[in-house]
Amino acid sequence: MSQPNGAEVLIDILNGYGVEAIFSSPGSEWPPLWEALARRAAANQPAPTYYNARHEDLAIGQAMGYARATGKLGVCLIHATVGTLHASMGIRAAYHEQIPLLVLAGESVTFGEGPDAWVGAQWGRFLADHGGPARLVDSITKSSFGLNTPAVLAGAVHRACALAMGAPQGPVFLSLPFEHLHQPAVLPAPARYAFPAIPQADRAPLQQAAGWLKAAKNPLIIVENACRTAAEAARLVQLAERLGAGVVEGQHPGFVNFPRDHALHAGFYAQAYLKDVDAVLMLEAPGPWYPPTAMTPPAAKLINIAQDPLRERDPYTGFTADLQIQGDVMAAVDALLELIPAATAGADLRRAAWAERSVARRAQWREDALQNAGAMPIDARFLCHELNACLPDDAVIIDETILSHHTIINVMDRLKPGHFVNALSGGLGLGLGMGLGAAVGLKDKLVVTFVGDGTYNYNPGLAALGFSQQYGVGMLTVIFNNGHYRSMQMGTEFLYPQGAAVTNRNHVSSPIAPNPDYGQLAVMFGGHGEKVEDPAQIRAAVGRAVVAVREGKPAILDVRIGDEIAFLARMFGG
Repeated sequence: MSQPNGAEVLIDILNGYGVEAIFSSPGSEWPPLWEALARRAAANQPAPTYYNARHEDLAIGQAMGYARATGKLGVCLIHATVGTLHASMGIRAAYHEQIPLLVLAGESVTFGEGPDAWVGAQWGRFLADHGGPARLVDSITKSSFGLNTPAVLAGAVHRACALAMGAPQGPVFLSLPFEHLHQPAVLPAPARYAFPAIPQADRAPLQQAAGWLKAAKNPLIIVENACRTAAEAARLVQLAERLGAGVVEGQHPGFVNFPRDHALHAGFYAQAYLKDVDAVLMLEAPGPWYPPTAMTPPAAKLINIAQDPLRERDPYTGFTADLQIQGDVMAAVDALLELIPAATAGADLRRAAWAERSVARRAQWREDALQNAGAMPIDARFLCHELNACLPDDAVIIDETILSHHTIINVMDRLKPGHFVNALSGGLGLGLGMGLGAAVGLKDKLVVTFVGDGTYNYNPGLAALGFSQQYGVGMLTVIFNNGHYRSMQMGTEFLYPQGAAVTNRNHVSSPIAPNPDYGQLAVMFGGHGEKVEDPAQIRAAVGRAVVAVREGKPAILDVRIGDEIAFLARMFGG
């Protein structure tokens, strides 16, 4: 057999790490890889499945959603510096949200000069930049490296996969010159493959934490990104029940970390409890309360456990703690369960008190939703009430809404651990990709992506629909359509309540008008689409959309909702 080229070695390494999917926006540097994949398919040899996305934002979002939903390494291929610039928002989001990605971009080192160096005239004319693509993402990746010799291709790719999965997880970026992929490999793929074990927290600080928690009269747990699976959430339930501690999920939980209908679920806003607590256990909670300093509990012992408790990637946090414990959070929860083997003093009374609060809070949201059942435009609380009731049990929600996010997490209390992924991380436009990536990884689940109409306009909507049609990957998109960039208007209203913008109703940044029928986009791609304006039709519309998704088609429900600020403003200080 002839000597493998660099592209063959790349595939061997991905196989070695068990990579199952490559999400790629096509670029002219990848023909060696495409040929290598075609040869593997013809010979019935193993290789990751290659998914051709039609936009870099879609491809990077798919890799993120796949990794977030499955816990596996996401792999994304993009095109030179131009594709890297498109994908950089997603790379940044993966960096801050600790999502493990291998991101590969191409470049040229010959520009067509010399023998056997065809790359195309576009590289010298349009695609070359000083420093190459790796330079562009240095501050938003765990590591970025432009391969300077074919001799390091095997070692660099092998290390990058492991580095992405190491704690704290995140994106690792490599730029692979076309020539290194096309020419015979200098070194073969390594023989050994192992992702690094996540470091465990020291026992001594965990013993100190357990002592404080056992002695606490009013403990509180705050969690955002700790429990991706139902099994992990079940272990947190055990700890909370032994302590009799309420569990706040934080304003932007990445998952359903704790069953929303559990008696100890204390909602999503810790501020109401902070003055009275005497111990706070924070688990992967980068934003436990706001403002950071002013709302710090005055008399509580603060315990912060995370893979990166000081958030080294952020320029500022403002949060302090009495114990900063670095290590695997679920291993720390297991250790605390060993150190707190039974219910602590007063836990029964605390559980009863939290149960009363939890039942009342959920009942109030439900009552408010039902009282507005006939509102037109549709009240977002009633929309979420209906979705909560009629979405199938296997539905997995990918949420890229802003204001509606708060309505969704408060009303949809049937969401189970393992069935929710938060797609919001600063920038908008990743939700559709994350939903499709999750659908690829969770083939036995129904993926439903929530977006606002403003968010939908930031997403590569046509590319997403085309991907769904091409690969038969069904996904339901529910657009919470209020006809505005409403969160932009909110800032003006809070800061300048008597100002010219409010007085004259001249919110220049807010309107999205005219408001098209977004559902027709899905119809153009062989899917199902509806505009839903009558609240009585929500369940029937969802049923029709689910049928289409089960058939591998895209579906869009464009639901016209009213203004949520009237009932959400109190959460933002309004």
